[in-house]
Amino acid sequence: MSMKEALDVVIEKLEGWNRANTGNIKPVIADIATISPERGKRQDLQRSDFVLVYETAHNEEVPDLLYNFVTTRINITVDVRTAKSRSHLQLLENEIRRLIHAARKGDATNYDRMVFKTRTDLSDRTKRLFRHTFQVEVVTLAESIA
Repeated sequence: MSMKEALDVVIEKLEGWNRANTGNIKPVIADIATISPERGKRQDLQRSDFVLVYETAHNEEVPDLLYNFVTTRINITVDVRTAKSRSHLQLLENEIRRLIHAARKGDATNYDRMVFKTRTDLSDRTKRLFRHTFQVEVVTLAESIA
C-alpha cells in the first residue's frame, strides 16, 4: 500500500466536516490546483464558503545516526474564505481546529503527526471578505529513503 500525499491526507480529514458546528453550512473544500480560476473569489463567496488547501513547504531532516531514514515535514496552507461575517469565520476556524486536532496522532501509514501551527488574518473589511490562512504541518518520522 503506497502512502498518500500530505495534501490529500489534510483534505480527507477536512471532509469529516460537521455542518452543525458551522451554522448548518459546509464549505467547498478543495485543492487549489484543481479548481477554476474564478472559484473562491468575491462573487463566488455569495453562494458558498471556501476552504482551499495547498502545499507551501517540504522539509527533510536526516538523523545523525540513521542515514537510511529521514523525518519529513510538509507544511500545508488551509485558506478559509467567507463573505458572511467575522463570527462565521470563527466558526469555520473552530471546526478546522477540531478536525486537525482530532487527527494529530497520525495513522502510522501515511503520516505520524499533524500539527495546527499558525493562523494569519487576511480579512478585507472594505470588501466584506473574511479570510484566515492556517499552517498545518504533516510529519512523517523515519521515512525510508534507501
